[in-house]
Amino acid sequence: MTPKSEEFKTAMSAVRERIAAAKRRGTRKGFIDYHGCVAVCNELIAILEDAGTATQRGNCQYAYSVAALILVNCAKLAGSADDSAGGITETRGYVMDVLKKACAGVEHGSAEGDFIFLQSLKDSRNKAFDGWDEFAYDLLLSTAGLATAKNVTKLYAALDELDAKLSRKEYSSWHLESDRLVRLAAITAIDGEQAAEEFISTNIQYDGIRSIAIRNALDKGNFNRAESLCRDKINSTDRSYHWTREWYDMLFEIYEKSEDKKQQAQLAQDLLINKHDTKYYPILKQLLTEKGLWETEYPSLLVKLAQNMPYNMYMGILSKEGETQRLLEQLITHPSEVFTYGKQLSRDFPAETYALCLDEIRKQAAEADNRIKYKQVCGNIKKLFDYGGNNVVSRIIEELKAKYPRRPAMIEELDWLAVRLAKKRK
Repeated sequence: MTPKSEEFKTAMSAVRERIAAAKRRGTRKGFIDYHGCVAVCNELIAILEDAGTATQRGNCQYAYSVAALILVNCAKLAGSADDSAGGITETRGYVMDVLKKACAGVEHGSAEGDFIFLQSLKDSRNKAFDGWDEFAYDLLLSTAGLATAKNVTKLYAALDELDAKLSRKEYSSWHLESDRLVRLAAITAIDGEQAAEEFISTNIQYDGIRSIAIRNALDKGNFNRAESLCRDKINSTDRSYHWTREWYDMLFEIYEKSEDKKQQAQLAQDLLINKHDTKYYPILKQLLTEKGLWETEYPSLLVKLAQNMPYNMYMGILSKEGETQRLLEQLITHPSEVFTYGKQLSRDFPAETYALCLDEIRKQAAEADNRIKYKQVCGNIKKLFDYGGNNVVSRIIEELKAKYPRRPAMIEELDWLAVRLAKKRK
């Protein structure tokens, strides 16, 4: 199906009608609200799934056109709908997937490839992308690999236009990385690996480019180069771990691929203890177990975790390891967590667990001032019952009823709970 064929035009017309119908259904009082936006995005994703299937039949030009049309509609939605659910971002992911399939399904330098490439330059200038220029870069990045020596100057002109427009905005520089990534894709396709490496080396300050450089080094087995690029980035920033986690994860991957178990263990321990990334706890345990060091290292590791890690994370590890004595000690200091670990602890320390539960129930009851909070109190009494505290449950219910006679809603909830628990005892 070619772009000039009636079949193509009819198919695109059907897609436009599906999009328009979805927007009509999602519009309430002239606005696409939260639920409407979710519904519209679900329909857009369904359309994209159909387009992805079309690439398997060789209809890559059609698939590209559908994806580009939906990207334009995503930009329109972004400026006029309640996207609190994140549906537009999810839809963009599907768009990128279809664009990738469409571009991979055509031959570089073919008429089909040239159509997609040149059409993407035109589509990137759509006014819907004004204020949402990252969508335009999505389009250009996906198709830049189809550029040829004959038409690549048109891509550079489109990029220069975008740069000129965005550079006029004060403090606007976010687009520079996107610009370099698009140029790199085109250079790689036309001028080859050596030219791409030179471009990378002069633009290594951009995270996306650095990430590509690390991947290239890994592919070539140049682990020292990959590690250096990664550590340089980590050492050059004072941002929190939340913002640098991807580089630490990449560094760990480098040690995995180089089969450097020692560095893996050191990094995993550092990230666990100092960055509080509990994802690395089972990894560290596995590495030390393989070396036969877990039993000897485990006690000192627990001490370090207790000293450095937030108590809730530390308690989670103690729970997984079955360290009930240490867990109980933590609960005495942090009793609000008792209903998280009460079931586990009640098996070894029933009396102590019940006492902690009762103290928390009394505290919560004293602070409760509406039915929702009364239900929460009753829910925790129910948990105490499930932990085996049958004998104390009846007493705490009667105690609370006697202490708060002027809270009829609380007494009602407690009475309902008493009836339910009585049935369970039979």
